[in-house]
This record gives sequence, C-alpha cells and structure tokens, in this order.
Amino acid sequence: MEVNLRKFSDIIDKHHKKIIAIWIIIFLISIPVAIHLFSIVSYNVTSSSNNSSSGNSVQLIVSVSNNSFSNSSKSFFERISDAFTYRNITSIYSVEYNILNSSYYTIKKNSEIALSLAYSKYNLTPKTAPKSINNTIIENIAKGIQENLNDSGLVLRNSSYDFIIGVIKDYTNSTPLYIINQYNFTTYPIVQNSTETETLINYNHTTTITIVNNSNYSFVNSYIGKISGNYGIKSYVTGSTGLSSNIKNETDFGTFLAIAIGILMVIIITGFIFKSPIAAFVPLMVYGIDLTIAFSIFYVIYHVILRSTVSFFDPALAAILMLGISTDYLVYMLYRFKQELKKNHRESVKLSVGGAGAAILVSGTTVILAYSILSGFNLAFLGSTGILDSVGVLVVLISAVTLMPSILISFGKKVFYPNFKPGFSFERAFEKLAEFDYKNRYVIISIFVFLIAIAAYFFVVYHPGLNFLGLLPNSQSKTAFYIATNNFKFDPIDPLIINITPAQNLNSTAIYNSIKSMNGVAYTQIGGANGSFRVTAYLKPLGFSTAALNDYQNINNYLKKINVKYTITGLQVFLGNAVQTMNSDVPLLILALGSMIFTVLFIILFSVYTPLRLVLLIIANVIAANGITLVIFHYILSFPFISIAQVFLITSIMGVGVDYDIFLVMRIREYVKMGKNNFEAVKLGLMKSGPVVASIGVIFSVVFLSLIASGVPIIAEVGFIVAVGILIDSVLSVLFIVPSIMFLLQKYNWWPGLRKYERNK
Repeated sequence: MEVNLRKFSDIIDKHHKKIIAIWIIIFLISIPVAIHLFSIVSYNVTSSSNNSSSGNSVQLIVSVSNNSFSNSSKSFFERISDAFTYRNITSIYSVEYNILNSSYYTIKKNSEIALSLAYSKYNLTPKTAPKSINNTIIENIAKGIQENLNDSGLVLRNSSYDFIIGVIKDYTNSTPLYIINQYNFTTYPIVQNSTETETLINYNHTTTITIVNNSNYSFVNSYIGKISGNYGIKSYVTGSTGLSSNIKNETDFGTFLAIAIGILMVIIITGFIFKSPIAAFVPLMVYGIDLTIAFSIFYVIYHVILRSTVSFFDPALAAILMLGISTDYLVYMLYRFKQELKKNHRESVKLSVGGAGAAILVSGTTVILAYSILSGFNLAFLGSTGILDSVGVLVVLISAVTLMPSILISFGKKVFYPNFKPGFSFERAFEKLAEFDYKNRYVIISIFVFLIAIAAYFFVVYHPGLNFLGLLPNSQSKTAFYIATNNFKFDPIDPLIINITPAQNLNSTAIYNSIKSMNGVAYTQIGGANGSFRVTAYLKPLGFSTAALNDYQNINNYLKKINVKYTITGLQVFLGNAVQTMNSDVPLLILALGSMIFTVLFIILFSVYTPLRLVLLIIANVIAANGITLVIFHYILSFPFISIAQVFLITSIMGVGVDYDIFLVMRIREYVKMGKNNFEAVKLGLMKSGPVVASIGVIFSVVFLSLIASGVPIIAEVGFIVAVGILIDSVLSVLFIVPSIMFLLQKYNWWPGLRKYERNK
C-alpha cells in the first residue's frame, strides 16, 4: 500500500494546483445547494401517525387553578372557540356538560308532563294529593324516565334514580353544575355512553385538553399566551407541532454554538501542538470545504433522489463527526509532515502520504464501512444517520489524501509559521511511557480487565429506552405532557388504539376486561363495527417512558397469546418496536462491525492476533463508555439513557475509535519492517505516534463534548458518550493497554505475516 501511495503522491505533486482549483470550484458550486439542506430537516420525535399528539392539529392543554366549569373558564373557552375551529378529545373522565344539562331538562320536562297527566287523571294537585300518593306517582314516573334514559345510550349509575327524583322534586343539589363541581366521574349519575364526547377534563376539574385545528403553532401559542392570563388560567400549547417548534429553536442555535466551541477548541489544541497559528487554521479551512460539499450531497440524496427528510440531530452529529474526523486525519498528516520535514519539502510530503496516508486510508475505510453497516440495519431515527456520516467521512477521506497534500506541496513549511523546527520535543516523554508500560504490563492489563468486568454488568443488565421527552429542551410543550399525565393520573395524549377482528365464538367482553385489568392501564373504552371491535387503552405512565413501553408489550404479548387478529397503533407502539429492534440488534451490530474491522485489518496487516486484539479492545472500550455515561446521565443526573446513544456509541467507537489503534499499529509495523525487534518497534511507535494520537483523540473528544453546550440533552448525551469512548480509546487504551498487550504478544502481533523480528529480551 505504501508503494502505491507514493506513486499516487507523485501524481498529486504533478497536479497539486489543479487539485486545489477543483476542490475550490466544487466548494463554490456546493454552497447554495448545501444551504437548502436545512429546509428538509424534520424536528418531529413523535413519529407515530396514529397518536393524538401527531398531525397538523395543535393540542392545547389548559390547567385551571380553581375549576374548569367556573364562569371565567367558560368565557376563556368561548374566546378560543371564537378564534379557532376546535374539537375536544375523549376520555372516560370526560363529562359532557351538555348531556347532563339536557338530561336534567329532559327529566324535568317529561316529569312535568307526566305529573300533570297523573294528577289530572285523579283530579288532584300536588298540594291536595296525600303524601303517599305523591310519592307513588313520583316514583313511578322516575322509574319510567330511568328506563327511557337507559335506552337512549346513556350510562346510569346507582345514584341516577336519586338524581331523577331530585330533578322531579326540584332539589337544588340535583342541578348539573352542582354535580359536576361537587363530584367526580365515579359518582356522576348520568354519563354519555359514547366515544365522541366533547370535553376532556380531569377527575378534579382542574385540567382540560382541547385540540385546536390550526397548524400555525406560533400563532396559536402567541394568542393563548396573551389571553389566558386575563382569565386566571395557565395554559400550555403542545403536541408534535409544538415540540418540533421548540426543538428547532433550541437545536438550531445549540448546534451552531456547539460547532463554534468545537472549532475554537480545535484551533487552541492544534495551535498548541504545532505552536503555529497557520497550522491551527489549515485543518479548519479544509473542514469548511468538506462540510459544505458533504451537506450539498446530503441534500441531493435525500431531497432529489429519496424525496425524504433528515432528522434534526443528523446534520448536527454529521457536522461534529466530520470536524473530529477531519481534524484527526489532517493533524495526523501535518504531524507526520513535520516529522519528515527536510530541505526538499515535496519529498517530505511524499513520505507523509506514504506513511500517514496508509493509516488514514485504512482507518477511513473502517469508519465508512461502520456507518454503512449502521444504515443497513435501518433502525428507527437512525435511518439517515448512517448514510450521512458515511458520505461525510468519505468526503473527508478524499480531501485528506488529495487536497491536504496539495496544500502542503504548495506552501511547504510555511504552514508551520513561525515554528519551522522539525520534530517535537515531547517525544522523549512518550519513550519513558513505553518503558513504564513494559515494566507494568501485567498490572495494567489486570486493572483494565477488572474495570471492564464491572462496566460489562451495566451493559448487559440495563437496556436503554427511547424517552425522547426527557432529553428534549425544557419548554412549555414538554411541560404540558407532564402536567397532563400528572393531573389526569394517566397519559391522556397518547392512548393505544387496539383493533381486533374476532374469530367465531371469541369472547370480546373477556378480551376487553383482560386489557382493562392490566396493571399499567388506567382505563379503556370499547367500540367498533362490522365484525370487529376497538379498544382504546389509556396508560398510567407517560407515553414516552420505558414503563409505558413495557405496558404496551404486556398488552401485545397477551393478544399474541390468545391468537387473535389485531393491530395496535400509538406512540408506544412506534417507540416500543424501535427500542426492541435496537436492543435486539446491538449484538448483531457489534458482530457485524467486529467482523468488518477484523477482515479489513487482516487484509492490510496479514495478521490474526492484532486485528482480533483490536476488535476485543474496541468492544471493551464501548462497554466502558456505556457504563460511565449510564452512571452519570441516568443515576446521577436522572436523565433517560436512550438506545440511540448506545447505538451511535457502538458505531462511532468501532469505526472512529479504531483510527487511533491503527495509527499506532501502522507506525509500529513500519519499524518492524525496518528490522527492529518487538520492544524497540513498540517503543519507537509509541514515541513517534503516541503524542499525535493522544492529541487528536483529545481534540475529537473535546469536539464531541462541545455538543453539551447545545442545550439539547439528547444531543448532549450522544456527544458525551462518544467523547468518553474516544478519550478511553485514544488515551487510556492506545497509550497504556495496546503497548502492554503488544509487549506480551511479541511475534504473535504479526503472525502469520511479518516473520523477520526478534523476541524481546
């Protein structure tokens, strides 16, 4: 490979000006296309078309301080109805005021007619009739009215008879307003037996939900915010549109801030390594070209070819990943160029391309394949991640081996102004580090294995979920979900809709009662027609929570067990299936990535033990980073730990993390091929590559840590877990674990490949 790369470097040397010109032309053409990428970004995290929080409607959750049926509340809702076309959704706690009210006046009117006929028949009046006759007449009329109400689709409670008697006798405490204000659903005498009630109200009449049929979230939010205070009501506009709007506002600024901080840290660290402001900005200039071209390709792929959208965190993660990868490759190339720097800088570039270029090509290939494998799994919310990241890294890789050498040929050692001295003074410290690793290799490996065993427990036992809501920025839309669930004692926004087609002799009542009696189910409604029936199940926990996903799985498992034809829709179904798929695919993903890495490295190194050791070590680093993030985010900060973070960690560390090991191993291999024995080769490899590997690893980690500044916890969690994994791999693993293992394996590092080496004495 090195020989072919040196031939390739001759071509670059001959056409370096044309190469730079081509990159600049492509960059300028890409600018207007890249800008359009943000027009196809989707900020929706409730990707279930069947839950009530989705669609163009905006849900309005209103928390009323005193009573939903007060005069001020009534005026508030009348004001809303004047401004919007609205309808209200249904719950068993829904109390249709109009039904109670119309029932009250129906009873009163019918009883007056019946009483008039009864007294006329006996030529009596209530005043002249004996008390016993009055009671008998009233009781008979009440029973008749009760039977009529039973036949009219109303649910009558045990208290309905007393309510009817009270209406007939004109008792004050039988009025609809009195009953609604003083009692809860369990004691209402008359309730509509229908799934099309008009008002969703919680059990103690403090919270109502209204769906406003207006997709302009900003207008609805602004209008409600202005008027709610005038009626003493605290209101929150929410739903998928509301969440998306809040996410967009936070992520757009947060992503810009994170990238800005990442760029600043790259400048500082790179400038410190080379002690040159020019060298600090060269990688960023190339990164800017790469990112623009990559974003334009993203737009063409998803908008022009696939006619689709990309998730809101994909461009952010792709931009940060490209910044980290670009810095890694370009700084590594610069570092090698400075080490090889001679009077003829063009020859130095050729040596750098032959040495560093080989490591960059191998590592870049593994990263691209890793994200390509991720896209092949087609996991929810990560469908575009793998494709975008693969394309982005490919652009970075091509520029690293074409554009960067062309720049170095054009400007030579000027890129290191004012520090033109070749080599680095801190290499001696890494020579001593190699000696420390050799002397303590058994202790280092033992401690590492012990710590990984502890982290492995968390990796195996704890399965992450997809509670996006807990990782979204704080906003009124997010708050509304929690208020609704807390005040209703269940999630009124995202019910499960279960459609069952009964087979012959199937007891639909038994199925309904079984679902109704499950622990996580707050209540159910039943309906349906044409030989099937529908069960609407409102779950106690918030729809995004792991508990809600478990409740959905219990219902799903029950329906499978009784062998009926059914479909279930709802937010929990979408998230539950996504979590189940991700968790079940994690071992397969690790196996696929591990096999790919082993195969690529075996072909390049023609060695069995080094690729195998590298794969096992990378998996260990994944387990360690997973455990650290779980403890910090979940157990200390009380944030949900989501499957996306774990999957992105696995893909990134097994793709990107392998870079640092490859950079070190390829340098050690160079010295082995020069005839150095195992000890000398490992020591020289760590001395020459250790500083830059640790430096670019820290840069990459800091770049991803900058995502914490985005203010979006979901992006911050992904950034943190990748940063920790890279830091473990590039500092702890490469500087301590890898040399210790290679000191132990000796000739088996290269078996059955390179044979000309000596045992370490």
